[in-house]
Amino acid sequence: MKNKKLLIISSMFILGSVLSVGGCGKEKQKASEVKPKAVTTAAPTAAPTAVPEPTATPVPAKILGTKTEGAYEVQLKNATTRPIRAMAIKSDGEADFITQLMTEGDIFAPDEERMLYYKPAAAPEATAAGASYDIRITFGDDGSTVTLHAFPFGSMKKGDLLAADGVGYLNYEGIVDTKEAELAIVAQQVAEAQAAAARAAEAQAVAESTEQYSSSEGSYNENYDENYNNDSSYDDGSYDNSYDNGVTE
Repeated sequence: MKNKKLLIISSMFILGSVLSVGGCGKEKQKASEVKPKAVTTAAPTAAPTAVPEPTATPVPAKILGTKTEGAYEVQLKNATTRPIRAMAIKSDGEADFITQLMTEGDIFAPDEERMLYYKPAAAPEATAAGASYDIRITFGDDGSTVTLHAFPFGSMKKGDLLAADGVGYLNYEGIVDTKEAELAIVAQQVAEAQAAAARAAEAQAVAESTEQYSSSEGSYNENYDENYNNDSSYDDGSYDNSYDNGVTE
């Protein structure tokens, strides 16, 4: 009886092991039949490459005059709203504007900035002692001109060039405005020109009057001489004969 129980227990144990092994095999088989899903891994997004901005090549400013060692250097802006086609300079010892600051065909455009270079022919100490320089400006739209009198070389480094009311003038250092000074200079020049014209007209009138008087006096003398020479009553001897006849009788 005891052996029968042992046999039954052993049989059950063997059967359980078989079933357990079979179940595991099926589970392994099922697990092997399941195909793993493909996992798509997104590629890392590359950071956008920064495109370098093109570097603007600075355009050298045009110049007025000639850049030489020891020359005055002034930055000028054409604030006249008009194109300038010529600029010339002269000292107070020169009769006319000989030195040209712009080449033929060049245009100094409105709002354009340029560097003005000028080296006086005189020594710097002579300039500092009172030499004065004027700049004549010729506009490209109608050919009219204005003059900057006593250009402030040495005290001006940067400024605006302007024109209004028939004069050219400067505005620099934010506080210096030469318009009133230019208007005063032009008014004085006009007054001097009018006075000179009046003196010339007066001299001309005196000369003409003198010439007319001389001409009329010459004509009078000529007529007098002619009339005198043509009068024979003084030369026919009638008076003398009558007198002699009376005395004889």
